[in-house]
Amino acid sequence: MRIVSLLPSATELVGVLGLHEHLVAISHECDTPREVLHLPKATGSRIPEGLSQSAINALVAESIAQEEPLYTVDAALIRDLQPDLVITQGLCDVCAVTPETIETSLRGISCTLPATTQVMALGGMSIEGIFDDLRRIGADTETQQQAAAAIHSSRQRLNQLRQVTSPKRVLLLEWVDPAYSAGHWVPEQIEAAGLCSAMGAPGDHSRALPWSEVEASEPDAIGVICCGYGLEDNVRFAQEIAQRTEINTWFNGPIVAFDANRFFSRPTLAVIDGAVRLQQAFVDEHATGDGFQRI
Repeated sequence: MRIVSLLPSATELVGVLGLHEHLVAISHECDTPREVLHLPKATGSRIPEGLSQSAINALVAESIAQEEPLYTVDAALIRDLQPDLVITQGLCDVCAVTPETIETSLRGISCTLPATTQVMALGGMSIEGIFDDLRRIGADTETQQQAAAAIHSSRQRLNQLRQVTSPKRVLLLEWVDPAYSAGHWVPEQIEAAGLCSAMGAPGDHSRALPWSEVEASEPDAIGVICCGYGLEDNVRFAQEIAQRTEINTWFNGPIVAFDANRFFSRPTLAVIDGAVRLQQAFVDEHATGDGFQRI
């Protein structure tokens, strides 16, 4: 079987199933497992590097309003690779290549993909949804047993997280300029860690927040998990918001930056690791650890 993954989370899930040797191309954002990083990149971004968060937010809003894709697809590369399976996502236009882009690029009037090539769109919006996506990949690649074992192990790890009698109210920000609330599976991660989500419930979409609403949520702690960024960048963003008048005039609790790419932004089994980091940072009150740092 020949697999093309057009998003990092799919590449991670394929790796969980032990199928990384079947990958023939990956996305430009894929960074794990390391064994596949040499593969050709089948996607690219239309967002220039080095933009501020406010500039990225404006560009994304304009692209969505004009119905322009944020990502490019190397149709010629995928055509030449002749994959049996192409995995993309239908969850978020901002995060990765959408099924519509795939159909336009690869199944347009030139019909560059064989009819036998399957295009699978993952859409997990919750932890259970992530498990369902893994099952779907497993079913289509005859690795159902590996998928079931990985899901069972993940459930066990969730059940082992310590429950808290008086949970802190934690506000996780998926963007800081403007501020965006936590959405999709992130509120579940907060609850699994024995905490209370100050803004955002399981299944909610992330949304822009005025700083007055941030204040009104009365958080005991703030976590910075800006989507698409690792720990180093989120430390910088956390330091910036700690200096904002909208925050420092009323908030004196901990602000913790996390590696969002590894533990929060992507719908993979690593969200369980993210819940563990939340408990370490806000319940056990570790100042630092693997993938997080207090400001």
